[in-house]
Amino acid sequence: MSTPASSSGMSSLKAQDVLPALRQMMKNLEPNIRASGSMDAAEDLMLHLEERDPSFHRYEFVKLIRSNIEESLGPLMDEEIEKYARSGQAYDTGQDTVVQTMVAHLVNSPAYSNLTQQLMVETKSAVDNLTREFQEEQEAQQALESRVEGPGFRRAPSFGYLSQSSDNDSCGSSLNNSDFMFPNQKEFEQIGEKMDQRQPVETRIEAIEQLGRIPPTEVLSSDNWSQLKKGLMDALGDANEQLADKSLKLHARMFSSSQHSMNREVYTSLVEHLNMQFTYKGQKGDLKTGLDVTSPSACRLLRRFRLMNEFMCVVPSYWIRCPDKFLEEVIDSTLYLLHTHPTKALGGAEPLTPVHYLAMLDKKAGWFKKWMHGNYSRTVVLRMLKEKYRALIDNAVKKSLEFCESRKQPHSLLDEVTSALQRESISTDSQLPNVGEGKRTTYAGPELEYIYFIHSLCMLGRMLLYSKGRAFFPIKVKDKEVKVTDLLVSFVQLLSLPNQSTRPYTGLDAASLVADVLKMIAGCEAALVECLCKDAVVSVLLEPVKARLMPTKGKKAAGEATLLHIADILSCLASSQTGRRMLLYGEAGNKAGKPNRNISSTAAHTIVEFATRALSSTLPSEESSPSYEVVGAYVFVCRQLYSTCEGLSVMHSYKLHACIAEAWRMASHEADIATTPLPAVEGDQTDSRRVLLWEESLIDNLLNFAATPKGLLLLQQTGHINECVDYMYARYAKKLQVSKHEKFGYGVMVTQVAATAPGMVALQSTGFIKALVNELWTQLECGRDDVRVIRPTPIPVDPIDRTAHKSFTAVLNLLSSFPAVYEALAEQKLQNAESYTFRDMPNDMGGLIERLILVDTPAKMHALFNYEQSHTFGLRVLSVMCSCLDTFLLLETQYKVQESLLGCQAENVKEESNELIIDALSVERNHVLVRTYLIGGPSERKLPPRVLLEDGRDPYPFPLFSSFPIPKSYPTTMAGRSAMKQDSELSRYLSQTKTAEKNQAWLDGCRKAFCKVLTSKPDLAKANVLVDMLEKVVQGQIKVQEETIFPKVDYKGSDKGLKSQSLSAVQQLGVQLTIRYGTHLNLVKNSKDTKEQLSHLLKQVRFFLRQQQRNIDCQLRLLQGEYVGHDWFTSTLFLMMMGKSERCWNFLLKFSTLLSSGYLWMPRLHASAHLPVPLTVSGIHPVYYCSAHYVELILQAEVPAVASAFRMSGYTPSQICQHWLRQCFWNYLDWLEICHYLCTCIVLGVDYQVYTCVAILRHLTHDILQHTQNQDLQVFLKEQPIPGFRVGEHLEFMQQLEERYRQTVQPDMRNLAKP
Repeated sequence: MSTPASSSGMSSLKAQDVLPALRQMMKNLEPNIRASGSMDAAEDLMLHLEERDPSFHRYEFVKLIRSNIEESLGPLMDEEIEKYARSGQAYDTGQDTVVQTMVAHLVNSPAYSNLTQQLMVETKSAVDNLTREFQEEQEAQQALESRVEGPGFRRAPSFGYLSQSSDNDSCGSSLNNSDFMFPNQKEFEQIGEKMDQRQPVETRIEAIEQLGRIPPTEVLSSDNWSQLKKGLMDALGDANEQLADKSLKLHARMFSSSQHSMNREVYTSLVEHLNMQFTYKGQKGDLKTGLDVTSPSACRLLRRFRLMNEFMCVVPSYWIRCPDKFLEEVIDSTLYLLHTHPTKALGGAEPLTPVHYLAMLDKKAGWFKKWMHGNYSRTVVLRMLKEKYRALIDNAVKKSLEFCESRKQPHSLLDEVTSALQRESISTDSQLPNVGEGKRTTYAGPELEYIYFIHSLCMLGRMLLYSKGRAFFPIKVKDKEVKVTDLLVSFVQLLSLPNQSTRPYTGLDAASLVADVLKMIAGCEAALVECLCKDAVVSVLLEPVKARLMPTKGKKAAGEATLLHIADILSCLASSQTGRRMLLYGEAGNKAGKPNRNISSTAAHTIVEFATRALSSTLPSEESSPSYEVVGAYVFVCRQLYSTCEGLSVMHSYKLHACIAEAWRMASHEADIATTPLPAVEGDQTDSRRVLLWEESLIDNLLNFAATPKGLLLLQQTGHINECVDYMYARYAKKLQVSKHEKFGYGVMVTQVAATAPGMVALQSTGFIKALVNELWTQLECGRDDVRVIRPTPIPVDPIDRTAHKSFTAVLNLLSSFPAVYEALAEQKLQNAESYTFRDMPNDMGGLIERLILVDTPAKMHALFNYEQSHTFGLRVLSVMCSCLDTFLLLETQYKVQESLLGCQAENVKEESNELIIDALSVERNHVLVRTYLIGGPSERKLPPRVLLEDGRDPYPFPLFSSFPIPKSYPTTMAGRSAMKQDSELSRYLSQTKTAEKNQAWLDGCRKAFCKVLTSKPDLAKANVLVDMLEKVVQGQIKVQEETIFPKVDYKGSDKGLKSQSLSAVQQLGVQLTIRYGTHLNLVKNSKDTKEQLSHLLKQVRFFLRQQQRNIDCQLRLLQGEYVGHDWFTSTLFLMMMGKSERCWNFLLKFSTLLSSGYLWMPRLHASAHLPVPLTVSGIHPVYYCSAHYVELILQAEVPAVASAFRMSGYTPSQICQHWLRQCFWNYLDWLEICHYLCTCIVLGVDYQVYTCVAILRHLTHDILQHTQNQDLQVFLKEQPIPGFRVGEHLEFMQQLEERYRQTVQPDMRNLAKP
């Protein structure tokens, strides 16, 4: 490198050039530096000046540096470039690497070192000159002022950070003012000396004013901070009001600093001052004389506490960004102050503590709530309370218990206290509190004690939410250990204060505060279990309710406000599963997890008894009847219980549904009268409004019985299902929630209602179905009118577009159950018009099928704007509907669905080759045709996919067809029956006991043998062995009184009479499906004789059951005549017995007397004379209101994740279970598992029907959760088989369910007459 270049670069940089350039830049930056407010901010500004200042490169100082860099380092850069160019390596390793290498060489060169050193020396020299000039200017200015103004005149010195020569420009003129920026240590020392308490008050005030003009960070960073801090604390406690006020304002201003260290120092200083006021300066009032807030001393102290409290409430929002030391010091200083207790004078009254003053400003301990909110601060607070300041909590518990004990005294004083506290509290003005209307002037001793109790109550309630807070208990108070339960019992007893009888909610009365704390605890699951789920707490809570049921002479009953508080707390309890089980089963039953229906003393029984007696006006007459508001609150708690399966099982014996229905009828009559204008009666409008709200509340509560299968039956029996569904539709259309504690809308309830025939009739009558179909049609064909079209609508990619997915799910939920489908579609003919206009819109399910599913004419195709999308939608709906075999039989016999689809396939061919065209619609139709033609479980049939494969050569290797039978590639090959006889323990047991009497002992032995074979060698439990076992088991069970609940009926039919009869079209098609399935399984032959035998068997069964049916005058199509579906149970037995119809018939005759026949054999109880008339006319089968009901009950307890998934999806376990059980799991389980299922329910007990469904849903847990997330749970459960489920593998789980739930499930299943 050339030395001349370096030397010339250094010589050109001179101090006379640097000084004016630096002065010019600082002049331009002066406003920005002043606005920064602190040294740190100013430093940050200078470090990032190039990024923030657009004029950066125009400054002379920057230009000077750039010219020197170019002059000194320019030649070196040229040499480096030429060197790389000559070597030919300039671009071998990449441009970035070359640049980095060159820069590294330059930075390490002597020229660069000399340049930087020279820059630093000259710049530092220029800065020193600027500083010296500025100080000289300030001294001259002060001297001039002292000569002009004379001695004794005081002016605050002006501190600055730069100066300039007056002969150059006037940049420094704006700095000659009274603002402080960066004073030096000498000046800080002078201010500290002036703040000494020995100085005159005027001097101290002036010093504080000077300090207020300095940025807070500068004050804290000075070496004199300790001296300044002491002066500020002395000023705070000074008797001079102006001085103390100035000091307090300075503290408040310093809190505005963004530096956490500044905030910590100021806050600890303030807290230390307050602590000194209580520790060294005597009492600050006592409980006997109270506190006069108009006194100057009290006013100043309260204003300091106000400032402290405001910081306490704000600091949690940012202290997580501060060091741990900041958090610990703030918390430690605060708790140290609050646990301080002034010494009580001998014979004097109890002194006021810092907590009393803080509670006057923050009654509900809002600061503690914020401090306990985050785990970051909560851990430190609880640790310090435990290690150093436990006395604070002990004293809070002590004061709370003392207050609770005082409730036994007359409460007129307490009433006055709480009334007085409703007025506005302490003025926050800087002057003394205003004495006038709405302002407090004094706090009496009892008021101060009550405020202290409120603060302690809120603190303790917040602590009980957390496990480390509950770990403080038991606490020793007056030689007695106080547990959490003891404390809560004392709090609960405050709810029944006599003065609550006429007082409304006030917000600061004891009952309201305790209720708020208990509701807060009830909202936390962990705290709920350990605090409120205790018999002692709940029992005390319900004492006022029990007193209304069984009043005591001379004892005044609880008032309206008390009862409302209790109802609110109970409602919060009932909103969680843990609290609900506590109310239903008590503490012991909740811990055990076993429902016990024999517990009649639990809280639920008390609540429902009060509600039913209040509704029926049968409460004791010593007290006035409770108001509508109170009764409605307790009915709402009952509703939270009976809207769950386990709650309804406990409460249904009280017939609450009948009481609510009767009360609604009376309220409806009153509303009709009340809404009539009566000018002569004053206040009639208020009464009318009250009655209308009461009527709406009752119908809403009645509707919520529809949340469970059994509840829906009870609702139907009230005769008001139509009114309830009408009310539900009104709220559903507005997208309102079910209740304040319910997170979801009415989707689940609509699905539950649509699972039954009367529910579908009600939905149709209210216009719900029409509205849904119209909305669906609008989404598919019309689009939304209220959406502004900015760009063309994207072409849908998914078969079901996202905009129509919700309607798709709603339609599937409505058409999921065969009874509902039959009510909607039976005997309904399609229009099949020759032409359709674009304004023709379907209004019911039949119209939807005609326009979207059976699109088999040009007129229907041309009437669709989005033919492919809409028809695909319809085919997907059809596929899900046909998963129910009875629904498919109805659609096929009524609308010839298969024929229509085959015709569409035949028309969709290439003209030149007659080969079927593969497109989205032909693939969908192919899938539906195969699904409806083949019957079989997961390994017995193969369904074609709905999408093309990624293989470009053969994207759809599955053959399309346009006529039946289907190609041979779809049915799977089934193995023939083995000719080798294989022995099993079950077969040996049956052969060894062939001649033995089939008594209870034999039945027990058979169960053991069957279970052992099912769990160890299930493949050996073949149909022939199982049939032999079933015949002998039924022969033994008919001798057991508990199993035989139906009377034996003699068959009065004859073969000749049966031959003249014919099966319905649905049953005839069902016979074809059964024979096709049996032939595929190699169980029967596909012959005319086999069909005739099965048809004859079905005729015998129909005639036999007709003898036990009653004629019903009912509007339900389902009950007008014989059973409308196919008898899948009889068909299953026919296949199990290899087509031996006589053997099957003999078995059914005996089996018809058993309990299990009512649940496994669906036609058995159709319009049955063995059921009460109300049950018969309801059209709801026991499989739904009993079996499916208990599936939901057990699922909630055993597999809560699955139960929640169903609820979130808007679908119900009862619907899919009813669907599976109606068709004996055909198309869902393989044949052997179907046989095992039937045998399990007959041999082990019919309650195993419930346990099997629970086991299947548990087996599908992963898939259910996945498809819930994908929002297609209904489609998955209906269309997909149940792969991998083996009855034997889940038998142990089902036996565990039997042990836990048989005492609950089986009695209900036996008691068919009283559901």
